Amino acid sequence: MLFNTPQYLLFLLVILVMLWITNKWAGLLFRNTLLLVASYYFYANLHIGFVGLLVYITLVNYFGGIWIISEQKRGLSGKKAVAVSILLSLLVLIFFKYAYFFNDSILLPIGLSFFTFQALSYSIDIYRGKIKPETSFINVALFVAFFPTLLSGPIERARNLLPQLRERLLFNEDNIIAGAKLFIWGLFKKVVIADRLAEYVNMIYGNPEAHTGSTLAITAVFYSFQIYADFSGYADMAIGSGRMMGIKLMENFNLPYCVNSFKEFWRRWHISLTSWFTEYVYISMGGNRVNKARWILNISTVFLLSGVWHGATYSFILWGMIHALLYLLEYYCGPKRPNIIYHLYVFIMITFAWIFFRIEDSGTAWNTVVHICTNLISPFYWGSSMFTTMLTMALLLIFILREYLSYKEIGKEKSNYEVIILLLSIALFGVSSEQFVYFQF
Repeated sequence: MLFNTPQYLLFLLVILVMLWITNKWAGLLFRNTLLLVASYYFYANLHIGFVGLLVYITLVNYFGGIWIISEQKRGLSGKKAVAVSILLSLLVLIFFKYAYFFNDSILLPIGLSFFTFQALSYSIDIYRGKIKPETSFINVALFVAFFPTLLSGPIERARNLLPQLRERLLFNEDNIIAGAKLFIWGLFKKVVIADRLAEYVNMIYGNPEAHTGSTLAITAVFYSFQIYADFSGYADMAIGSGRMMGIKLMENFNLPYCVNSFKEFWRRWHISLTSWFTEYVYISMGGNRVNKARWILNISTVFLLSGVWHGATYSFILWGMIHALLYLLEYYCGPKRPNIIYHLYVFIMITFAWIFFRIEDSGTAWNTVVHICTNLISPFYWGSSMFTTMLTMALLLIFILREYLSYKEIGKEKSNYEVIILLLSIALFGVSSEQFVYFQF
Protein backbone atom coordinates (compact mmCIF):
# COMPACT_ATOMS: atom_id res chain seq x y z
CA MET A 1 0.00 0.00 0.00
CA LEU A 2 2.47 2.61 -1.23
CA PHE A 3 1.66 6.29 -1.77
CA ASN A 4 1.53 5.87 -5.55
CA THR A 5 -1.13 3.13 -5.50
CA PRO A 6 -4.94 3.22 -5.66
CA GLN A 7 -4.99 1.20 -2.41
CA TYR A 8 -3.34 4.04 -0.53
CA LEU A 9 -5.71 6.63 -1.98
CA LEU A 10 -8.67 4.54 -0.79
CA PHE A 11 -7.01 4.06 2.61
CA LEU A 12 -6.38 7.81 2.93
CA LEU A 13 -9.95 8.64 1.93
CA VAL A 14 -11.34 6.29 4.59
CA ILE A 15 -9.01 7.80 7.20
CA LEU A 16 -10.03 11.34 6.26
CA VAL A 17 -13.74 10.52 6.60
CA MET A 18 -13.25 8.74 9.93
CA LEU A 19 -10.95 11.50 11.15
CA TRP A 20 -13.51 14.17 10.30
CA ILE A 21 -16.09 12.31 12.38
CA THR A 22 -13.84 11.53 15.36
CA ASN A 23 -12.09 14.89 15.38
CA LYS A 24 -15.44 16.65 15.64
CA TRP A 25 -17.48 14.34 17.82
CA ALA A 26 -15.11 12.09 19.77
CA GLY A 27 -12.38 12.72 22.32
CA LEU A 28 -8.71 13.18 21.44
CA LEU A 29 -7.78 9.80 22.89
CA PHE A 30 -10.23 8.01 20.61
CA ARG A 31 -9.09 10.01 17.58
CA ASN A 32 -5.40 9.34 18.23
CA THR A 33 -6.07 5.67 18.90
CA LEU A 34 -7.82 5.48 15.53
CA LEU A 35 -4.81 7.10 13.81
CA LEU A 36 -2.44 4.76 15.66
CA VAL A 37 -4.37 1.65 14.59
CA ALA A 38 -4.43 2.98 11.03
CA SER A 39 -0.67 3.59 11.13
CA TYR A 40 0.06 0.07 12.39
CA TYR A 41 -2.29 -1.37 9.77
CA PHE A 42 -0.44 0.65 7.12
CA TYR A 43 2.94 -0.74 8.26
CA ALA A 44 1.63 -4.30 8.69
CA ASN A 45 0.55 -4.28 5.03
CA LEU A 46 4.23 -4.09 4.06
CA HIS A 47 5.52 -6.77 6.45
CA ILE A 48 3.53 -7.77 9.50
CA GLY A 49 6.57 -9.40 11.10
CA PHE A 50 8.31 -6.05 11.55
CA VAL A 51 5.49 -4.42 13.53
CA GLY A 52 7.19 -5.77 16.64
CA LEU A 53 10.25 -3.58 15.89
CA LEU A 54 8.02 -0.52 15.76
CA VAL A 55 6.53 -1.43 19.14
CA TYR A 56 10.00 -2.11 20.58
CA ILE A 57 11.47 1.25 19.48
CA THR A 58 8.39 3.02 20.87
CA LEU A 59 8.57 1.28 24.26
CA VAL A 60 12.33 1.90 24.62
CA ASN A 61 11.98 5.63 24.09
CA TYR A 62 8.69 6.04 25.99
CA PHE A 63 10.04 4.40 29.14
CA GLY A 64 13.44 5.94 28.46
CA GLY A 65 11.82 9.37 28.68
CA ILE A 66 10.21 8.47 32.02
CA TRP A 67 13.53 7.18 33.32
CA ILE A 68 15.40 10.31 32.20
CA ILE A 69 13.02 12.68 33.98
CA SER A 70 12.97 10.55 37.14
CA GLU A 71 16.77 10.66 37.25
CA GLN A 72 16.75 14.43 36.79
CA LYS A 73 14.20 14.85 39.59
CA ARG A 74 16.66 13.07 41.87
CA GLY A 75 19.31 15.64 41.02
CA LEU A 76 21.12 13.48 38.47
CA SER A 77 21.83 14.49 34.88
CA GLY A 78 19.89 11.63 33.28
CA LYS A 79 22.88 10.91 31.06
CA LYS A 80 22.86 7.20 31.89
CA ALA A 81 19.16 6.87 31.06
CA VAL A 82 19.42 8.66 27.71
CA ALA A 83 22.54 6.65 26.84
CA VAL A 84 20.68 3.39 27.46
CA SER A 85 17.73 4.56 25.33
CA ILE A 86 20.05 5.51 22.47
CA LEU A 87 22.02 2.27 22.73
CA LEU A 88 18.96 -0.01 22.84
CA SER A 89 17.46 1.82 19.84
CA LEU A 90 20.63 1.86 17.75
CA LEU A 91 21.54 -1.78 18.44
CA VAL A 92 18.44 -2.93 16.56
CA LEU A 93 19.09 -0.46 13.76
CA ILE A 94 22.73 -1.53 13.43
CA PHE A 95 21.85 -5.22 13.43
CA PHE A 96 19.22 -5.05 10.69
CA LYS A 97 20.97 -2.38 8.65
CA TYR A 98 24.38 -4.00 8.50
CA ALA A 99 23.94 -7.71 9.33
CA TYR A 100 22.55 -8.43 5.86
CA PHE A 101 25.97 -7.62 4.41
CA PHE A 102 27.12 -10.84 6.08
CA ASN A 103 23.87 -12.72 5.58
CA ASP A 104 21.78 -11.51 2.64
CA SER A 105 18.78 -13.58 3.76
CA ILE A 106 18.11 -11.03 6.52
CA LEU A 107 15.39 -8.59 5.46
CA LEU A 108 15.88 -4.88 6.12
CA PRO A 109 12.68 -3.47 7.68
CA ILE A 110 11.36 -0.57 5.62
CA GLY A 111 11.47 2.72 7.50
CA LEU A 112 13.57 1.43 10.42
CA SER A 113 16.19 4.19 10.14
CA PHE A 114 13.50 6.86 9.91
CA PHE A 115 11.25 5.90 12.81
CA THR A 116 14.26 5.06 15.01
CA PHE A 117 15.73 8.54 14.56
CA GLN A 118 12.28 10.06 15.05
CA ALA A 119 11.81 8.16 18.33
CA LEU A 120 15.32 9.10 19.52
CA SER A 121 14.50 12.78 19.14
CA TYR A 122 11.82 12.27 21.82
CA SER A 123 14.27 10.82 24.39
CA ILE A 124 17.08 13.24 23.61
CA ASP A 125 14.81 16.30 23.74
CA ILE A 126 13.53 15.22 27.18
CA TYR A 127 17.14 14.87 28.37
CA ARG A 128 17.97 18.34 27.03
CA GLY A 129 14.90 19.88 28.63
CA LYS A 130 13.29 20.90 25.34
CA ILE A 131 10.11 18.91 26.01
CA LYS A 132 8.42 17.24 28.94
CA PRO A 133 7.60 13.50 28.91
CA GLU A 134 4.28 12.78 27.26
CA THR A 135 1.78 11.31 29.71
CA SER A 136 -0.15 9.45 27.02
CA PHE A 137 1.54 6.35 25.61
CA ILE A 138 -0.90 6.47 22.68
CA ASN A 139 0.41 9.91 21.70
CA VAL A 140 4.05 8.78 21.83
CA ALA A 141 3.25 5.63 19.85
CA LEU A 142 1.40 7.71 17.24
CA PHE A 143 4.28 10.20 17.05
CA VAL A 144 6.69 7.35 16.23
CA ALA A 145 4.34 5.46 13.89
CA PHE A 146 2.36 8.26 12.16
CA PHE A 147 1.86 6.63 8.76
CA PRO A 148 2.74 9.53 6.41
CA THR A 149 6.23 9.80 7.97
CA LEU A 150 6.71 6.14 8.86
CA LEU A 151 8.55 4.77 5.82
CA SER A 152 10.79 7.59 4.58
CA GLY A 153 10.21 10.63 6.75
CA PRO A 154 10.31 13.54 7.08
CA ILE A 155 12.03 12.68 10.38
CA GLU A 156 9.80 14.70 12.69
CA ARG A 157 10.65 16.17 16.07
CA ALA A 158 8.49 15.48 19.10
CA ARG A 159 8.30 19.19 19.89
CA ASN A 160 6.60 19.81 16.52
CA LEU A 161 4.28 16.84 16.12
CA LEU A 162 3.25 15.93 19.69
CA PRO A 163 1.62 19.34 20.46
CA GLN A 164 -0.54 18.91 17.34
CA LEU A 165 -1.69 15.48 18.57
CA ARG A 166 -2.90 17.03 21.84
CA GLU A 167 -5.29 19.42 20.06
CA ARG A 168 -8.26 19.35 17.76
CA LEU A 169 -6.97 19.22 14.20
CA LEU A 170 -7.65 22.08 11.83
CA PHE A 171 -9.65 19.85 9.54
CA ASN A 172 -11.02 22.22 6.90
CA GLU A 173 -11.41 22.78 3.18
CA ASP A 174 -8.27 24.93 2.84
CA ASN A 175 -6.04 22.24 4.36
CA ILE A 176 -7.62 19.49 2.29
CA ILE A 177 -7.14 21.43 -0.96
CA ALA A 178 -3.58 22.51 -0.13
CA GLY A 179 -2.66 18.98 0.94
CA ALA A 180 -4.23 17.42 -2.14
CA LYS A 181 -2.34 19.79 -4.46
CA LEU A 182 0.96 18.96 -2.76
CA PHE A 183 0.17 15.23 -2.92
CA ILE A 184 -0.57 15.45 -6.66
CA TRP A 185 2.66 17.37 -7.29
CA GLY A 186 4.59 14.69 -5.38
CA LEU A 187 2.83 11.93 -7.30
CA PHE A 188 3.75 13.66 -10.58
CA LYS A 189 7.40 13.86 -9.54
CA LYS A 190 7.40 10.18 -8.62
CA VAL A 191 5.55 8.48 -11.49
CA VAL A 192 6.16 10.88 -14.38
CA ILE A 193 9.73 12.02 -13.67
CA ALA A 194 11.49 9.63 -11.27
CA ASP A 195 10.09 6.34 -12.50
CA ARG A 196 10.62 7.21 -16.18
CA LEU A 197 14.23 8.19 -15.46
CA ALA A 198 14.65 5.00 -13.41
CA GLU A 199 13.94 2.83 -16.45
CA TYR A 200 16.93 4.29 -18.30
CA VAL A 201 19.18 4.52 -15.23
CA ASN A 202 18.55 0.91 -14.19
CA MET A 203 19.23 -0.30 -17.72
CA ILE A 204 22.62 1.46 -17.98
CA TYR A 205 23.82 0.99 -14.41
CA GLY A 206 22.87 -2.67 -14.62
CA ASN A 207 26.00 -3.11 -16.74
CA PRO A 208 27.96 0.18 -16.79
CA GLU A 209 31.09 -1.39 -18.28
CA ALA A 210 29.22 -2.03 -21.53
CA HIS A 211 28.39 1.63 -22.21
CA THR A 212 30.19 4.69 -23.52
CA GLY A 213 31.35 7.67 -21.45
CA SER A 214 28.65 9.95 -22.88
CA THR A 215 25.94 7.41 -22.03
CA LEU A 216 27.24 7.09 -18.47
CA ALA A 217 27.40 10.88 -18.12
CA ILE A 218 23.77 11.27 -19.19
CA THR A 219 22.83 8.43 -16.85
CA ALA A 220 24.57 10.18 -13.94
CA VAL A 221 22.58 13.37 -14.64
CA PHE A 222 19.38 11.35 -14.97
CA TYR A 223 20.03 9.71 -11.60
CA SER A 224 20.58 13.09 -9.93
CA PHE A 225 17.07 14.06 -10.93
CA GLN A 226 15.64 10.58 -10.39
CA ILE A 227 16.65 10.41 -6.74
CA TYR A 228 15.51 14.00 -6.16
CA ALA A 229 12.12 13.54 -7.84
CA ASP A 230 11.62 10.16 -6.17
CA PHE A 231 12.52 11.18 -2.63
CA SER A 232 11.09 14.70 -2.68
CA GLY A 233 8.00 13.30 -4.40
CA TYR A 234 7.56 10.90 -1.48
CA ALA A 235 8.08 13.77 0.98
CA ASP A 236 5.48 15.91 -0.81
CA MET A 237 2.96 13.07 -0.69
CA ALA A 238 3.70 12.49 3.00
CA ILE A 239 3.42 16.18 3.90
CA GLY A 240 0.33 16.51 1.69
CA SER A 241 -1.31 13.54 3.44
CA GLY A 242 -0.63 15.11 6.82
CA ARG A 243 -1.85 18.51 5.65
CA MET A 244 -5.17 17.03 4.51
CA MET A 245 -5.59 15.76 8.07
CA GLY A 246 -4.76 19.19 9.48
CA ILE A 247 -1.25 18.16 10.61
CA LYS A 248 1.75 20.24 9.53
CA LEU A 249 4.91 18.22 8.92
CA MET A 250 8.35 19.73 8.45
CA GLU A 251 9.67 20.53 4.98
CA ASN A 252 12.17 17.98 3.68
CA PHE A 253 13.32 19.49 0.37
CA ASN A 254 13.57 23.05 -0.84
CA LEU A 255 14.75 23.13 -4.48
CA PRO A 256 18.20 21.71 -3.59
CA TYR A 257 19.66 21.94 -7.10
CA CYS A 258 18.87 25.66 -7.34
CA VAL A 259 21.90 26.51 -5.21
CA ASN A 260 25.27 28.18 -5.60
CA SER A 261 27.17 26.31 -2.89
CA PHE A 262 27.50 22.90 -1.26
CA LYS A 263 26.59 24.45 2.08
CA GLU A 264 23.31 25.69 0.66
CA PHE A 265 22.67 22.30 -0.96
CA TRP A 266 22.81 20.61 2.43
CA ARG A 267 20.41 23.18 3.86
CA ARG A 268 17.89 22.22 1.19
CA TRP A 269 18.42 18.46 0.68
CA HIS A 270 16.82 15.91 3.04
CA ILE A 271 16.37 18.73 5.54
CA SER A 272 14.96 16.54 8.31
CA LEU A 273 18.00 14.21 8.34
CA THR A 274 20.57 16.98 7.88
CA SER A 275 19.04 18.99 10.71
CA TRP A 276 18.85 15.83 12.85
CA PHE A 277 22.59 15.22 12.48
CA THR A 278 23.28 18.92 13.01
CA GLU A 279 21.21 19.10 16.20
CA TYR A 280 22.00 15.76 17.81
CA VAL A 281 25.55 15.03 16.55
CA TYR A 282 27.32 18.15 15.24
CA ILE A 283 26.24 20.50 18.04
CA SER A 284 26.81 17.76 20.65
CA MET A 285 30.42 17.52 19.41
CA GLY A 286 30.88 21.27 19.85
CA GLY A 287 29.65 22.49 16.48
CA ASN A 288 31.64 25.51 15.34
CA ARG A 289 32.43 26.61 18.91
CA VAL A 290 35.77 24.80 18.77
CA ASN A 291 39.16 25.29 17.14
CA LYS A 292 39.52 24.77 13.38
CA ALA A 293 41.02 21.29 13.62
CA ARG A 294 38.17 20.09 15.82
CA TRP A 295 35.62 21.80 13.58
CA ILE A 296 37.00 19.95 10.54
CA LEU A 297 36.68 16.71 12.53
CA ASN A 298 33.07 17.58 13.49
CA ILE A 299 32.08 18.32 9.87
CA SER A 300 33.82 15.21 8.57
CA THR A 301 32.18 13.04 11.23
CA VAL A 302 28.69 14.25 10.33
CA PHE A 303 29.22 13.53 6.63
CA LEU A 304 30.77 10.14 7.41
CA LEU A 305 27.82 9.21 9.63
CA SER A 306 25.44 10.38 6.91
CA GLY A 307 27.14 7.97 4.51
CA VAL A 308 27.10 5.10 7.03
CA TRP A 309 23.42 5.84 7.83
CA HIS A 310 22.61 4.95 4.22
CA GLY A 311 24.59 1.70 4.38
CA ALA A 312 27.87 0.14 5.50
CA THR A 313 29.52 -0.09 2.08
CA TYR A 314 32.63 1.63 0.84
CA SER A 315 30.55 3.45 -1.76
CA PHE A 316 28.32 5.14 0.83
CA ILE A 317 31.33 5.99 2.96
CA LEU A 318 33.08 7.49 -0.09
CA TRP A 319 29.92 9.42 -0.93
CA GLY A 320 29.90 10.94 2.55
CA MET A 321 33.60 11.76 2.49
CA ILE A 322 33.40 13.28 -1.01
CA HIS A 323 30.78 15.70 0.29
CA ALA A 324 32.89 16.44 3.37
CA LEU A 325 35.85 17.28 1.13
CA LEU A 326 33.73 19.43 -1.19
CA TYR A 327 32.23 21.26 1.80
CA LEU A 328 35.62 21.98 3.36
CA LEU A 329 37.26 22.99 0.07
CA GLU A 330 34.44 25.43 -0.52
CA TYR A 331 34.79 26.83 2.99
CA TYR A 332 38.48 27.56 2.54
CA CYS A 333 38.78 28.14 -1.23
CA GLY A 334 35.29 28.82 -2.55
CA PRO A 335 34.28 32.13 -4.16
CA LYS A 336 32.69 34.78 -1.98
CA ARG A 337 30.18 35.59 -4.72
CA PRO A 338 29.38 32.37 -6.63
CA ASN A 339 28.36 32.81 -10.27
CA ILE A 340 26.64 30.59 -12.81
CA ILE A 341 29.91 28.74 -13.54
CA TYR A 342 30.31 27.83 -9.88
CA HIS A 343 26.65 26.80 -9.76
CA LEU A 344 27.30 24.34 -12.62
CA TYR A 345 30.41 23.10 -10.84
CA VAL A 346 28.35 22.43 -7.70
CA PHE A 347 25.76 20.45 -9.66
CA ILE A 348 28.42 18.46 -11.56
CA MET A 349 30.23 17.50 -8.36
CA ILE A 350 26.98 16.52 -6.62
CA THR A 351 26.17 14.38 -9.67
CA PHE A 352 29.66 12.87 -9.52
CA ALA A 353 29.11 11.93 -5.87
CA TRP A 354 25.72 10.35 -6.67
CA ILE A 355 27.54 7.76 -8.82
CA PHE A 356 29.06 6.29 -5.64
CA PHE A 357 25.65 6.47 -3.97
CA ARG A 358 23.92 4.57 -6.78
CA ILE A 359 26.57 1.92 -7.59
CA GLU A 360 27.18 -0.09 -4.44
CA ASP A 361 30.50 -1.55 -5.58
CA SER A 362 33.05 1.24 -5.10
CA GLY A 363 35.41 -0.21 -7.71
CA THR A 364 32.68 -0.23 -10.37
CA ALA A 365 31.66 3.29 -9.35
CA TRP A 366 35.20 4.57 -9.68
CA ASN A 367 35.65 2.86 -13.07
CA THR A 368 32.42 4.53 -14.19
CA VAL A 369 33.80 7.96 -13.24
CA VAL A 370 37.08 7.25 -15.06
CA HIS A 371 35.19 6.05 -18.13
CA ILE A 372 33.12 9.23 -18.21
CA CYS A 373 36.21 11.44 -17.95
CA THR A 374 38.21 9.56 -20.61
CA ASN A 375 35.46 8.70 -23.08
CA LEU A 376 33.01 11.59 -22.85
CA ILE A 377 33.02 12.34 -26.60
CA SER A 378 31.43 9.14 -27.80
CA PRO A 379 28.18 7.82 -29.29
CA PHE A 380 25.16 8.08 -27.01
CA TYR A 381 22.94 5.07 -26.35
CA TRP A 382 19.25 5.92 -26.61
CA GLY A 383 18.00 3.03 -24.53
CA SER A 384 14.98 0.93 -25.43
CA SER A 385 13.88 3.50 -28.04
CA MET A 386 14.80 6.99 -29.16
CA PHE A 387 11.20 8.19 -28.75
CA THR A 388 10.96 7.00 -25.13
CA THR A 389 14.25 8.63 -24.14
CA MET A 390 13.42 11.89 -25.93
CA LEU A 391 10.01 11.97 -24.24
CA THR A 392 11.72 11.41 -20.87
CA MET A 393 14.16 14.26 -21.62
CA ALA A 394 11.33 16.58 -22.63
CA LEU A 395 9.35 15.87 -19.46
CA LEU A 396 12.51 16.35 -17.39
CA LEU A 397 13.19 19.75 -19.00
CA ILE A 398 9.61 20.86 -18.27
CA PHE A 399 10.06 19.72 -14.67
CA ILE A 400 13.37 21.60 -14.34
CA LEU A 401 11.74 24.75 -15.74
CA ARG A 402 8.89 24.44 -13.23
CA GLU A 403 11.37 24.05 -10.38
CA TYR A 404 13.33 27.08 -11.57
CA LEU A 405 10.17 29.20 -11.71
CA SER A 406 9.36 28.13 -8.15
CA TYR A 407 12.88 29.14 -7.12
CA LYS A 408 12.26 32.56 -8.65
CA GLU A 409 8.95 32.76 -6.75
CA ILE A 410 7.00 32.69 -10.02
CA GLY A 411 3.82 30.65 -9.71
CA LYS A 412 5.01 28.87 -6.57
CA GLU A 413 1.41 28.20 -5.55
CA LYS A 414 -0.09 25.77 -8.06
CA SER A 415 -3.28 26.90 -9.74
CA ASN A 416 -6.26 24.66 -10.40
CA TYR A 417 -5.33 24.62 -14.10
CA GLU A 418 -1.85 23.36 -13.30
CA VAL A 419 -3.27 20.65 -11.06
CA ILE A 420 -5.45 19.46 -13.97
CA ILE A 421 -2.37 19.37 -16.22
CA LEU A 422 -0.47 17.39 -13.59
CA LEU A 423 -3.30 14.85 -13.34
CA LEU A 424 -3.43 14.49 -17.14
CA SER A 425 0.36 14.04 -17.23
CA ILE A 426 0.13 11.35 -14.55
CA ALA A 427 -2.55 9.54 -16.56
CA LEU A 428 -0.70 9.85 -19.90
CA PHE A 429 2.96 9.56 -18.96
CA GLY A 430 3.01 7.95 -15.51
CA VAL A 431 5.06 4.81 -15.01
CA SER A 432 4.10 2.19 -12.45
CA SER A 433 6.64 1.40 -9.72
CA GLU A 434 6.47 -0.66 -6.55
CA GLN A 435 9.48 0.93 -4.88
CA PHE A 436 10.87 4.22 -3.63
CA VAL A 437 14.63 4.82 -3.68
CA TYR A 438 14.89 5.56 0.03
CA PHE A 439 12.99 2.45 1.13
CA GLN A 440 16.33 0.59 1.08
CA PHE A 441 17.64 2.90 3.83
